[in-house]
Amino acid sequence: MVTLREAMRWLSQESLAKCTIHTDSQSSLKALAALQPNSTISREILNIWSSLKTEVVISWIEGHSVVLGNEVADQLARQDTHGSISTSISI
Repeated sequence: MVTLREAMRWLSQESLAKCTIHTDSQSSLKALAALQPNSTISREILNIWSSLKTEVVISWIEGHSVVLGNEVADQLARQDTHGSISTSISI
């Protein structure tokens, strides 16, 4: 969920017409799909998403799939569990 929130925050600063966010977190997608999300972070993601001028699609991908960037994202997520990290990834 944190990664999705950060992606939405990043999108709010960009001028993109369309964006697809791939996630291997089924639980995150289920939380966002709930009619009344019960977590603060879900509400925050939905609030940012609704304010964007960008058309955003969030799609599920199988974990450890061969989607470009998925392994990098997994590695960064593991690193972030040990403290705050800062990185830049070209898209």
